Amino acid sequence: MRQAAFALVMVLGCSEQRGPPPPGGEHSEGWTDPSSTNFHAKWLAQNAFPLPRCQQCHGEDYAGGAVGVSCTQSGCHVQAPTACTTCHGAGGTPRPREGAHWAHQAFCSTCHVVPVQTTESVQQHASGDASTLVEFSGLAVPDGGADAAPAWDPGMQRCTNTYCHGAASPTWTSGAQIPCSGCHGAPPANHARWQRVASSPAACASCHPDPSGSTHLNGVVDITVTSCTACHGSDGHPNPPLALDGATDPSDRGVGAHVRHLDGTLPDRISQPLLCNDCHVEPTQVVQPGHFDQAQTVVRFPFGGAYDPSGPTCSVWCHFDRSPGPVWTDDSGRYRKCDACHGFPPTVTRENNPHPSVPGELSACQRCHPFGPTTHVNGVVDFLQP
Repeated sequence: MRQAAFALVMVLGCSEQRGPPPPGGEHSEGWTDPSSTNFHAKWLAQNAFPLPRCQQCHGEDYAGGAVGVSCTQSGCHVQAPTACTTCHGAGGTPRPREGAHWAHQAFCSTCHVVPVQTTESVQQHASGDASTLVEFSGLAVPDGGADAAPAWDPGMQRCTNTYCHGAASPTWTSGAQIPCSGCHGAPPANHARWQRVASSPAACASCHPDPSGSTHLNGVVDITVTSCTACHGSDGHPNPPLALDGATDPSDRGVGAHVRHLDGTLPDRISQPLLCNDCHVEPTQVVQPGHFDQAQTVVRFPFGGAYDPSGPTCSVWCHFDRSPGPVWTDDSGRYRKCDACHGFPPTVTRENNPHPSVPGELSACQRCHPFGPTTHVNGVVDFLQP
């Protein structure tokens, strides 16, 4: 049997610097010379990587076989030809130095079908072309479906419609570091509600972990906020002002009559202050569903009533169910007057019975009812003892 002089290399280009053995044996001249047109890596690529033919002589494990020449001990390959680093890689890893591979080092199986180290699997993988080697899965696929599936354009060297880059399509070979605005706005357009804290890329740290850490692009929008006042409120209280967008004027819907309803220190109060939970579902944690993942802040009244955001007005018990109710952004004080919620004097009681006819003055009311923050709008019609 003729002696085969050298190990067979299955690759397009060696990933490590090697000195090839001298020519000879069964193979054509230049078989071990990377600069030759007969270099075996080129021949393999042109012939769909027929690795079984290599194994006929060098053995199933490429350790020598019938010819006694090992691919891994003859100065060519460090590992068996089916190892990832035989064809590509750098620094002892299978990640090529070309393109943005190192920036995507944790995502091999997200963009490729990673072969198992069998002849059939590696042969099929190595025989692919630029249009088939890239196959998106897992994190690259937008959650919840999309208008178009993720795609790779080998000509333009771009990927499109991937979760990881959103609407952006960065060039794979550009070599440029992608800034925060490279995949989404900085801040994103849907953060307009949170202008107070989402004012610049530097403000991202107010709500999210460091993007250089392991939580960035993990398929989950991680929130680090634990305090209500991080987004709204100030001076130790969670109610606006400040509003989500930083507004402080009561004519702004985010501010409105929050102070009037919640601040118990106001000297001209006509009722006890309310609780946040009287008009909103007070979350136990920031990321609780329904808290900030709505287009508008959800208003609901556990004691009955309705909120009309177009007004914006509310028709609720505490305002005598008047419809339309008081305008949330009206800070003129007119809704604190005696006739703002009921007649002055009322014409009917809560039970819709006729109210006694009395003069329209506070002193007349106080002959029968105590009036003050602790007794007014408390759910009970209080009467003075005779």
